[in-house]
Amino acid sequence: MDDTGYSDGAVAAAILGTIFFPLIALVGALLLLGGQAEPRKRSQLRRWAWVSGVWLVVAVTGAVLLALY
Repeated sequence: MDDTGYSDGAVAAAILGTIFFPLIALVGALLLLGGQAEPRKRSQLRRWAWVSGVWLVVAVTGAVLLALY
């Protein structure tokens, strides 16, 4: 079993996706996590989902604060 994780290109694409499309990135990470058996990749996907969720909350909070003031 290959336990190397995702390639650098895939990680870079995940980072860009998370920055610009956090909701889609969150859903994608959770969907991929469900079908992944390799522990290293599951860890990366779990981290990707958490970061996407936090970034989504930050963006929504910022938008609400800007709308209120």
